Amino acid sequence: MNLKTAEFTKFANSLADYASKTSMHYFRNKIEIEIKDDESPVTLADKETEQVLREQIRKVYPEHGILGEEFENEKIDSEFIWVIDPIDGTRSYIAGHKDFGNLIALLHNKKPVLGIINCPAHNERWIGVKNERTKCNGKDIQTSAIKEIKDAYLFTSGLYFQEPQIRQGLELLKEKSRYYRLGGDCYMYGMLASGLIDVVLEDTLKAHDYMALVNVIEGAGGIITDKFGREISLESGGSLVASSTSSLHDEIIKLIN
Repeated sequence: MNLKTAEFTKFANSLADYASKTSMHYFRNKIEIEIKDDESPVTLADKETEQVLREQIRKVYPEHGILGEEFENEKIDSEFIWVIDPIDGTRSYIAGHKDFGNLIALLHNKKPVLGIINCPAHNERWIGVKNERTKCNGKDIQTSAIKEIKDAYLFTSGLYFQEPQIRQGLELLKEKSRYYRLGGDCYMYGMLASGLIDVVLEDTLKAHDYMALVNVIEGAGGIITDKFGREISLESGGSLVASSTSSLHDEIIKLIN
C-alpha cells in the first residue's frame, strides 16, 4: 500500500497530541454542558478539541475531507477523509471518569487505513495501520486467544441499546459469557486489542464513533463487524461487534442473529 503510511501516521500522532492537550485542559474542571438534538451532551472541550484538529488538517492536507461529530462535514467526496470524534465518552468526561478518548481515523477511498484510540487520562494510545501490527504506546499488542463465549469477558454500553434484536442478543451473551461489565467507552476497544478482554458489543453508533476502531482491532488480530457479520463502512447501521478471535466472533454473530 503506497499511501505515505509513515507520513500519515506521524501526522495522526500529532493530531492525538493536540487532542490530548485540549481535552485534558478542561478535564475535571467546571465546564458548561449543552444538550444536542439527540439528547446527548456536548461541552466546550468537545467543540474546541475538534476545532483544533480541523485547523491542523486544513493546514497540512487542505485537499483532504473531514467528517467530525460536532461540525459540518468538509470535502466528503475527497480521496482521503479524516474522521474525528473529539471526545468519545462525553458522559464519562463530564463525570471525571478516565475512560473517555479521542478517536482519529483516516479513510482512503472510504476504506479505513489508519486509526488511533487516544486515552489521555490513562496515558495510553493505540495506533492501528492497515496491514501492520497494532501498537499501544509503541509496543506491539495482540488480542487474546479466547475462542468460546463461555470463557470470554464481555464489555458493552448496553444500557443504551434500543434495537430489540441486539438487546436480546446482549441478554444471551451476558448469560453465556464468563464475565461482563457495562460501560467503558472507546477504552474498552483498546483493552480488547491489548488482550485484556475478549468481546465488545455496541449499538446506535455513528461513523465518528467506530471508524478509528477498525484498524486498531484488526491489526491486533481481532475481528470487528456489524451485528450481521458485515464489514464496517461509513454506511454501517450503528451496531458493532468486536472479538478477539474469528471462532469467538462467529459464535457471537450466530447467537445475536
